[in-house]
Amino acid sequence: MAGTGGSRSQLIAAIAVNALVVVAEVWAISLGIAKHGVAGNFIYYTELSNLLGGVVCALCLVSEARMLGGGHEMGRALRWAKFAASSCLLMTLFVVVVVLAPMLESVGQPGFYLMFVDGAKPVTHLGAPLVVTASYIAFEADRSMTLRQSLVGFVPTLVYAAVAYPCNILRLWDGPYPFFQVWNMPVWQSVLWFVALFFLAFGLCQIPRLLSRKTGRKGEGHEQGL
Repeated sequence: MAGTGGSRSQLIAAIAVNALVVVAEVWAISLGIAKHGVAGNFIYYTELSNLLGGVVCALCLVSEARMLGGGHEMGRALRWAKFAASSCLLMTLFVVVVVLAPMLESVGQPGFYLMFVDGAKPVTHLGAPLVVTASYIAFEADRSMTLRQSLVGFVPTLVYAAVAYPCNILRLWDGPYPFFQVWNMPVWQSVLWFVALFFLAFGLCQIPRLLSRKTGRKGEGHEQGL
């Protein structure tokens, strides 16, 4: 396994962290469904990214439990799925920090409280992005991932945008985020939002990739006594 090196203690830690994420996500997503309904809940990128994170962590947990029992190493596809989940959750965190919370604050609402403290937000907007990313880097990382391969982390966001923009253009959706509300802004502003979000999503994919490579080199140097 790329991140754990097969160490029993590391495998146990990986299983524990993934189990924690799964439990937290089940709780958070259940609250979201109770509040918005299934269709209303999963229109949100936040909820979809957390669903992806919960499912992938559950699969990682199963794979690592099998490894603990002497099974095969985790496959690259699952490690890349964990990378994609981390990238999407980081997108959620950064959009909340730099766009949504400040927008609410600008109109006199407690944006940072609403985005990070209220309801399940401590999990969906903060805890899951940080824990899933940290666990990917520590336990499941593909440390040889190239820049081109890192585009796999960008695909879910691109798919969501490919659905959200047409649905807003056709007036099937209203948002659910202000930057998708194409009828409430000039065309140039919609294009600017699209370009900014495109580059943000691509840039965020590089955080877990580069951090995993850096920590991998440190680990190798320590093992060699360098």
